[in-house]
Amino acid sequence: MAYLQEFLMPLMGEGVNEATLIKWLKKPGDQVQEDEPIVEVSTDKVDTEIPSPFTGVLKETLAGPDDKIFVDQVIAKIETETAPVERKARTKTPTDSGKKRSAPKRKRATLASSSRGNQLSKNTDGSIRLTPIARQMVQDYDVDLQQIKGTGLSGRITKTDLDKYLNHGATPSENLTFDGDHPLFHLETQKDGDSEKLEGVEVRRETMSKMRTLIAEHMNRSIRTSPHVTTTFEVDMGPVVEHRSKNKAAYIEKHDLKLTYTHYIVHAAIQTIKEFPIVNVSVDGNDILWKDDINIGVAVAIKSGLIVPVLKKTQDLSLVDIGKSVNELAANARNKKLKPSDIVGGTFSITNPGLYGSITSNPIINQPQVAILGVGAIQKLPVVQDD
Repeated sequence: MAYLQEFLMPLMGEGVNEATLIKWLKKPGDQVQEDEPIVEVSTDKVDTEIPSPFTGVLKETLAGPDDKIFVDQVIAKIETETAPVERKARTKTPTDSGKKRSAPKRKRATLASSSRGNQLSKNTDGSIRLTPIARQMVQDYDVDLQQIKGTGLSGRITKTDLDKYLNHGATPSENLTFDGDHPLFHLETQKDGDSEKLEGVEVRRETMSKMRTLIAEHMNRSIRTSPHVTTTFEVDMGPVVEHRSKNKAAYIEKHDLKLTYTHYIVHAAIQTIKEFPIVNVSVDGNDILWKDDINIGVAVAIKSGLIVPVLKKTQDLSLVDIGKSVNELAANARNKKLKPSDIVGGTFSITNPGLYGSITSNPIINQPQVAILGVGAIQKLPVVQDD
């Protein structure tokens, strides 16, 4: 006997209530296996593939490319030979961070509705609903939530809603961040039929991917949030080159690990952070937030842009552990297997443009971290030794 089961958009991580559907990897009529990726989506944190919860035949898709989809929304129907199981309602547990928020910040993040008549989604106590990211932003800006229309799940105010308000309706202008819809970020082009030109040069228009748009937005916000100071040091990598040369065969045979210089750099950064934990903090107003865990974000270039998966609790990891973790996260990033939890919680970031021959770089801090390490190319150079 065949049963028609609903395929729901799953919860992608804490605070991730919506996504944009990129493409279906299967079409109606195709056979699908349980845990086989069948749809690709983009959230405000990561592009990822969602596996099928059932084995059967994909009968119908209920959302298409570029559609916004929400947690628990039915996006497809799958015919199976297994009877449907009654779904339990999702429950939410208040986080400790929410309990610890100071009274002034709590008041700002849950402004009660006034008589202005704005149709905002509200909690049972009359306060306005916000996504977790939006609630954090409200702590950073003086925002009149009554002026903002929420476009998130059940009318919640989202980060995007706040960004648009800050860009268009807030002062001072320093709050302006990248917004492709804002006139400031548009160029004046000339159109002649199907042709479009910029200052006389013919151009071909292509909408940026969700990831590239978010990179532009996050980097622009970071520059306006933190003063960036770059200091460059030259490091003698000779001992590392020698160690890798002598041991790379043994590491492959014993640990199934191909050592790269990135593994050594991550390991060295961890040891240095242990000695100088001030670079492993965040700044919250006039407070410094110290972190016991050292979670290293390692930038990975992928086809659609740049993503920074995070190695968690690295303070006690060996070189082998680091190497395997870096390789696994990089592979998952390139194969779109990362989960939203894989790219959050970083306390320090490393980017390695030296792989492409860059000598020095000025990377932008990955907020809310306070520092980032940019690694240049390893080169053979003449140097003075022993005087």
